[in-house]
Amino acid sequence: MRESTSEKAAQPVPVVRHEPEESAAASPSADFATNVAPSVSGNEVEILRRRVLELEQTLAHAREHLEWKRQLAAQVQRSLMPNPFRDPRIWVDVRYESIEDVGGDYCQVRFSDRNRLYFTISDVTGHGVGPALLAACLSSEIRYSILYGREPREVVRSLNAVVCDHFSATNLYLTFFVACVDLAERTVTWSGAGHPGPLLVRRRGESVLTLDSQNPMIGIARDILVAKPEHTLPLESGDRLFFYTDGLPETCDARGKRLETAGLAEIALLAASRDLFDVADFVFARVAEHQHGPSTDDRTLLVAEVR
Repeated sequence: MRESTSEKAAQPVPVVRHEPEESAAASPSADFATNVAPSVSGNEVEILRRRVLELEQTLAHAREHLEWKRQLAAQVQRSLMPNPFRDPRIWVDVRYESIEDVGGDYCQVRFSDRNRLYFTISDVTGHGVGPALLAACLSSEIRYSILYGREPREVVRSLNAVVCDHFSATNLYLTFFVACVDLAERTVTWSGAGHPGPLLVRRRGESVLTLDSQNPMIGIARDILVAKPEHTLPLESGDRLFFYTDGLPETCDARGKRLETAGLAEIALLAASRDLFDVADFVFARVAEHQHGPSTDDRTLLVAEVR
């Protein structure tokens, strides 16, 4: 009868017994240990200790230098952000929070002439230094488009051409929105590229409209403008504009439910009676009440009120 595999696997292992030698000094293992044991002098130990210390100091200096670069990049990025201001015809405030020292959110507020005020806001895909560098590089192109007084659709077209021509190898894309407020005509003309639609809150919170983006994201194709790439609406005294990045409406509660644009619109309506320069704090506080867990994306809010 053949033995089963399990019986073979359970067979006892033979034990070979070694009688102890009469003298421990004659043991082969003792000879082996004596022969291979390293002989390190005190001087060599000190040399090794100093070398380790030097390496630790080098790493510490490298970390400090990297941190200095990150802080410098953060300062540069924040310096590119607009400052709040009060014009007799329009008030503007801005709030920015990044989950890292630097991020891909960026916005501008700039006059092209006495009556035309441009608002731009963008969000580069990803987080950290790469998106921040791209946002900083593109700031000049956006600024020149504004100073030349280009129509919003042409600002989108020009920016997309720059990204496709010079930054396609980065595999970074961005959402973008530009609005031109004509303070003489009391109108807002806008063109968006995949960016969350800003909110237009009519005076005293009578109603809220979403200024939807018409075009796909910047950088995904050479020609992204659709048949009607920009739109215009009239403005009245007391109207407010809320420009923001997706870090705000994508904030989740404990059940994983997003705030969404509708939730942000409700908060904007609740803030209708507040002074404009209190609105950003109010919005961020209400978003924080909805939020469960740490922030996962940068957040930018740009608010303006027609006077």
